[in-house]
Amino acid sequence: MATLVLTVVGGIVGGPVGAAIGAAVGQQVDAAIFKPKGREGPRLADLKVQASTYGQQIPKLFGTMRVAGSVIWATDLIERRTKSGGGKGRPSVTEYSYAVSLAVALSSRPIRAVRRIWADGNLLRGSSGSFRERCVFRSHDGGEDQAVDPLIAAALGPASASAFRGLAYVVFEELELAAFGNRIPSLTFEVEADAGPVDAGSVANILLGDPGRAAGIWPFGGYAASGDRARDALAPLFDADAVRLRSASADWRLLPAEAEQPILAPDAYSESGRDWIESDIVEHRRLPLGALPASIRLRHYEPERDYQLGQQMAIVAGGGAREDRMDLPAVLTAGSARALAQRLAASATDGRETIVWEADLAALALPVGGLIMLPDGGVWRIASRSVKAASVRIELRRYRPPSVTELVADPGAPVVAPDWPDSEGVVRLFDLPSMGAAATAPRVLVAAAGENDGWRGADLWFRGGADMEPVAIGTARPALALGALAAPLEPGPVGLFDRVNGLDVALSNVAMTLESIGDAALLAGGNRAMVGGELLQFGTAESLGGGLWRLTGLLRGLAGTDDTMAHGAGEPFVLLDDAALWLLPDDMARQAESGEASVEWARRGGVELVDVPVPSAARALRPLSPVHGYMRAAADGAIEARWVRRSRADHGWRDQVDLPIGEGRELWQVMLVPAVSGLGPWDCTESRLVLDAALLAAIPAGSALSIRQVGDFGLSPPLVLPLA
Repeated sequence: MATLVLTVVGGIVGGPVGAAIGAAVGQQVDAAIFKPKGREGPRLADLKVQASTYGQQIPKLFGTMRVAGSVIWATDLIERRTKSGGGKGRPSVTEYSYAVSLAVALSSRPIRAVRRIWADGNLLRGSSGSFRERCVFRSHDGGEDQAVDPLIAAALGPASASAFRGLAYVVFEELELAAFGNRIPSLTFEVEADAGPVDAGSVANILLGDPGRAAGIWPFGGYAASGDRARDALAPLFDADAVRLRSASADWRLLPAEAEQPILAPDAYSESGRDWIESDIVEHRRLPLGALPASIRLRHYEPERDYQLGQQMAIVAGGGAREDRMDLPAVLTAGSARALAQRLAASATDGRETIVWEADLAALALPVGGLIMLPDGGVWRIASRSVKAASVRIELRRYRPPSVTELVADPGAPVVAPDWPDSEGVVRLFDLPSMGAAATAPRVLVAAAGENDGWRGADLWFRGGADMEPVAIGTARPALALGALAAPLEPGPVGLFDRVNGLDVALSNVAMTLESIGDAALLAGGNRAMVGGELLQFGTAESLGGGLWRLTGLLRGLAGTDDTMAHGAGEPFVLLDDAALWLLPDDMARQAESGEASVEWARRGGVELVDVPVPSAARALRPLSPVHGYMRAAADGAIEARWVRRSRADHGWRDQVDLPIGEGRELWQVMLVPAVSGLGPWDCTESRLVLDAALLAAIPAGSALSIRQVGDFGLSPPLVLPLA
């Protein structure tokens, strides 16, 4: 319309030249207004939204895909109630946990296996096959002979339960929901339906039920076929592979444009045998370049990003202004998708030029979809044919085969859940000394860790004795730094920096780190650690690689643990400045004094139990050993033994200030070492003991005094004073 109007206006204003200019401008306007609508391929099916809608279509999966599936059966939430506490006048605590059993349909075509599983975007089961949460899992491959799932049969009855033959599905039995806010999470599955990649031909042959009828070129890692008809399911693949019908009198096939096929000569299909002449072409059409897209954007599933959506774009040389988008519900690597987008861009001009050839009836033998070469060397594709009277009109479209191979492309920064291999875990119990106020119960520290960051903790149970039932006590989270000594550690000075000895520790997880601190931070209480039964601090931490660390600048034997400063290789180590560590409840820690208590643990989601004895020394209840002992002469040949007490309620040293005793009374027990019948022990109410001359005469040479403080819950380690 604009061409006609502007041609007339241009002719009136400028004569023939103006008419030509008006016509040119009008063509541009008409091309912009009446250009054909951009072709938009099938939209990318969203396979990541879990559904349970009645009548929801379940796709047929090919290759390896990630899908959400449809919930086809589920139980009500299973509630469990756990009651704890309530002894000695304290209120009890009732805790509730929930689980669910459900079945999820994945594919209406048989599959080979279910690989990884995600719950709310986080890995529920990694490539190792282990589950992060406790459940029983079963997979049904969708065969025509599969049996009814036993859980569904038990819930609905054998007569009412369906085997869902021909439908691949999975069953979760009592999936724990605590990690998902006590609700059913959104589950997605990595499903392997075929052993290797697929193409348009292999998918079409299965959907059409006619092997060998179709062929494809471009390989796809996986494909989800859905739609009301096979045509709808195959359209995205056929568009990507440029698959077209090739129909001959005896057969028909679906072939890509690049499929190997003979190139025919027109002279062979003439009844008169005359040569091809130019006048046989009765019509010649060519679309303007503006009718081509400016670019093609291909969206797909990216395997390197855990099957998240990816996209690649290619520019069409000489194209117009619009962008064509193709949503391909198939798995493609970034390089393959980029090459496919460039192939689609290169073949955008295929069929832009059309000619109509009028031939005699012998041309009916030409296959529709086949290729023919004209005398000028141009190759054309036979698009259609029609018969009128004694002639055949054949529509030919210019064939321009693209030549693009797989390219290198960046899939983008992946945001994926880390897939850690199975990790061996360890749970250690440490008997802590009293730190701060005087303890009234043993302080048993629980620390746990795994070999990598995929270890998510351990479920714990306390058993007070061999004949007692275990009691659930919670879940231990991975510690910041837990390991064992890699080499023996000799005793060192107490109250001074140990500049001689270094501590070599092998951490359980190579990703664990230790940090160096200055002397001021060290004296303020930083970098506290337990090595066996010794409490110490370290100033410098040096990584030796492979999870091995060397710690120097040590403060040893803190909080009265100086009697346990000799360590062998393999003794446990833990960094105390860690919120993941926790203490056994007081009532359970008190039962440990029997020596029969233990902690049983299993990694989260696991069933294999490991038993760890609870330390029974109760170090936090024992007074600290006395210090600064000495002997001095007294009147009449007697000698006086003196010592200085320490307090488990306050470990500091303050000039001219007497530390709190930390016990209900001050009492000391003094014995001879070795013991002599009839001599001792002596109970002292102050930190001194006088031995008269007659008593000294009865004591064998080489004897010594063993001095212990008597506390509310036990005796302190001894201070030994030689009598010589």
